[in-house]
Amino acid sequence: MLNRAPTFLASCLAAALAASAFSVASAQPTPSAERVRGGMFDASDPAGIARFMEKTGYRVELRADTKGDPVITGRISRSDYVIQFYECEQGLTCNSVQFMSQAAKPANLTGDSANAFNARWRYVRITFDAAQVKLQMDVNLDAGVTADNFEDTLDIWRQLLEIYERDVLGLK
Repeated sequence: MLNRAPTFLASCLAAALAASAFSVASAQPTPSAERVRGGMFDASDPAGIARFMEKTGYRVELRADTKGDPVITGRISRSDYVIQFYECEQGLTCNSVQFMSQAAKPANLTGDSANAFNARWRYVRITFDAAQVKLQMDVNLDAGVTADNFEDTLDIWRQLLEIYERDVLGLK
């Protein structure tokens, strides 16, 4: 019986090592350190956000608003948009952004249809008055997000802006 114990322990150890190797081999690859370090974005770097947007195919222009806070403007599909930076201190160290596009209010837009749109689409909301309708999406960038996250946020904005054009503005 003493001779079998080392064989049993060796078998158990071999099985544990095989299971560990399988779990490591089947694990998802982690993002490269370069992608994470080089791709963190927060609202305190408007120029970096604008450069990243250009690299991913968006037309952008970085400027300042009347208070000196940064603003990015651009166009997606048939709509102009603006990215406004909020919670800024003297035009710097901002914490969040708001994507916004506005257009003339369609005659058939009602409070009920605006509420239905807002209930259906999670990340955006529309508001309107007698003359204008606005599509808005708030994004918290405090403490930063990865490039992958920000790229996904941009894609969500693009898709929802195109839906807004079709379903609210009636553009085909």
